[in-house]
Formats: sequence, C-alpha cells, structure tokens
Amino acid sequence: MELLIKIFMKKNLIILCIAAFLLSSCANKDTKEEEQKPVVTVKTTAVKFDAIDSKLSFNGNTVYLKKNLVVSPLSGYISKMLVKFGDAVKKGDVLFEIQTKENKALESNSGKMGVVSVQAPSNGVISVLNITETGGYVLEGASLCTISENKDVVVQLNLPFEYNSLVKTGTKCQLNLDEKTHFEGTIIRILPTVDVANQTQQILIKPQTNKLLPENLNLTVEILKTRHTQTCLVPREAVMTNETQSEFWVMKVVNNKLAIKIPIKKGIENDNYVEVLNSGLTASDRVISEGGYGLNDSTAVSVNSKQ
Repeated sequence: MELLIKIFMKKNLIILCIAAFLLSSCANKDTKEEEQKPVVTVKTTAVKFDAIDSKLSFNGNTVYLKKNLVVSPLSGYISKMLVKFGDAVKKGDVLFEIQTKENKALESNSGKMGVVSVQAPSNGVISVLNITETGGYVLEGASLCTISENKDVVVQLNLPFEYNSLVKTGTKCQLNLDEKTHFEGTIIRILPTVDVANQTQQILIKPQTNKLLPENLNLTVEILKTRHTQTCLVPREAVMTNETQSEFWVMKVVNNKLAIKIPIKKGIENDNYVEVLNSGLTASDRVISEGGYGLNDSTAVSVNSKQ
C-alpha cells in the first residue's frame, strides 16, 4: 500500500510540474507578444474651451463718396494747364487759366486782365481730367476735371438680401486686402433699395485704417454670422474622417500610452480650429495632432516629448 501511495504522489508531482511549465510558457509567450506590439510615436495637443466665430465672406470694392466737378466759369481758351491726371491737390490750388476770346482776339499785353484762374474747390485727387492740352476752346459750364476726396473712401458691398438680418448701421466687420493685411470696418449706411436682377442690397462700410486706399480696389468683407462661446475646440489637424467624410473622430491619448478613438460631431470651424460637439472631452484631455492618421482604437503610443 505504501508503495502505491508513493507512485501516485510521484505521478501527481510530475503532472503539477508539467502544468506549471505550460502556464509559465503561456505567460512568457503573452509577455513577449505584448512586448512585440508596435508603439507609434505621436504629437499631442490640449483640448481647449474658447469662443469661435462663423463668418460669411463677400467681395467689395472701394469708392470715393465725395467727388467735386470742376467746370469752366466762362467761355474761352485754356491758356495754362497746371495739373495732370492723378495729381493730389489742395483747396485753392490753381488748376487752369482761361483766356477770354475777346482778350485773345485783341492779343492784349495787359498781363492778367482777361485771364481767369480756375481753383480747386477741395482737397483730393484728380480722378477725371477732361482737358488734355492747352489752346483748346471751352464753353461756360464745360467740365474740366473731377476732384475725388480720397480721405472719404468707403467700401461698397452688394449683400444678398437673404443676409440682411445680419447687418445694421454700426455693425463691425473685417476687411481683408490679402492674407496678411486686415483691418476693421464699420457699416455706416444701408441703402433702402435692392437690385432687381441680383436681389442684392448696397452696403457702405467705413474702413478703420490709416492706409490710403485707391478707388475701385477689390477686397474681402467678412461679416459675423454666429458666435459660440466657451465651446470645445480642437485643432483642425486633430480631426480625422473616413473616405466619404460621413464620420469624424479624434484620438484621445490616455496616460501618455494609449490612443482611444472618440467619435465627434463637428460644429463651427475656421482655418485653425474645429468646434467639437457631444464628445465628452474635457479641458484636461489631450488629442493626437500629428501621427494619428490610420491608427486603430486602443493603439499603444509614445508621446513625443519635444513638442
């Protein structure tokens, strides 16, 4: 009997050793497989809560509101022409001298008698010049030139009437000459008529700039449509989508080790940020801004410490 017990115990011991060996092998195998999982290096950025605007862009152009027509005070010959097209003039500057036909007929040598000086009625720029040379005959009341007061420049915008509710006198907007040149504008007048063909309403905007703007300059007018405050924002590069752009998501990094896929709904977006709706993200979360393309949910990651 004693012998049978020893044999039985020996067999059980062998079985336990084999089981322990197999368990150890499986554990080592799992550890090795876990160690062999690829780790992706990524850059992250913080989620922020701030304001974001939705704006509408339209084309506008500059116009001079005040234009003074200079006319001949009498019939006669242009004896002197003291301005050129585009010249800046001041009020009181002599623009032309006109010799009466009687004076010219007598070829008077009496100096300025019979010669009339035509002066500028205001400061500005010669924007239209109807006289090209001296010696020509003009009738009384004939148009000599036009002086545009370039200090009274406005931006003219033909706004589709469907957006009429977004503007009123005093509304601020942004004027863009190019990617680097921006300045504020204020709506000073909304004309009470609508273009029949295009259904647009003419809006006049006063630019707030010291820059001297020429007439007929094209620029972009941005008008505020909607503003959301204290809303969840992520950089545009953090938002990923499928091929049909029907689904959007961000990759949230947990403990600087794991990337979790967070489906999102987009709200307002601009050149830099996208508003994220119904995501559950908080201000303490970080999302992948670089290296997240093509990552699967729960991918092991390493955060670039140099960001």
